[in-house]
Amino acid sequence: MQEKMVDLEGRSRRNNIQIFGVPEEAEGESVTKYVEQLLSTELELQEGKVINFNIQRAHRALAQKPPPTATPRRIFFDHDYATAVVQKRKSYLGIKKVLKDKGIRFQTPLAKIRIYWEAGVKTYDDAIDTARDMGERGLEMEVPGGAATPVEERRAQPVWQRVKGKEGRQDSAHRAREMLQKWKA
Repeated sequence: MQEKMVDLEGRSRRNNIQIFGVPEEAEGESVTKYVEQLLSTELELQEGKVINFNIQRAHRALAQKPPPTATPRRIFFDHDYATAVVQKRKSYLGIKKVLKDKGIRFQTPLAKIRIYWEAGVKTYDDAIDTARDMGERGLEMEVPGGAATPVEERRAQPVWQRVKGKEGRQDSAHRAREMLQKWKA
């Protein structure tokens, strides 16, 4: 029910804007930064000042990249996700960095993360489960929120742990005798 409410809030708040005619690959590494710079220069907003547009997401249309002579794909951007969605997306930042460094393809549809593993595609609902699964797959990283990965948990456990020594056995035998004597009386 909570997820449906967050989804409904997000859909009612979202302000999608489209930009047409921007040549392919003009945006470089970051579509978001490119859109902010484009808006500042083309709209001639407070020249010389950096304006934070709070753009939370920007991307090209998901169609296949067109040939050089064709019309370029549109750029979409929005800037008003629900607070819960923004927090959840931020929790994936460390995970996305590790995946990018390792060259593993991923996507973040709204408040989830989809990873394209060699064994197949898997979609995760939260950063903790994602980080734990990555740890099990051999990608060491810190789990968001300070929770330990299964590998870290095993390393932290002592190899052998003595539950009770001789003293413990003697104490329990002594207590058993006392209980029997009380029962006989």
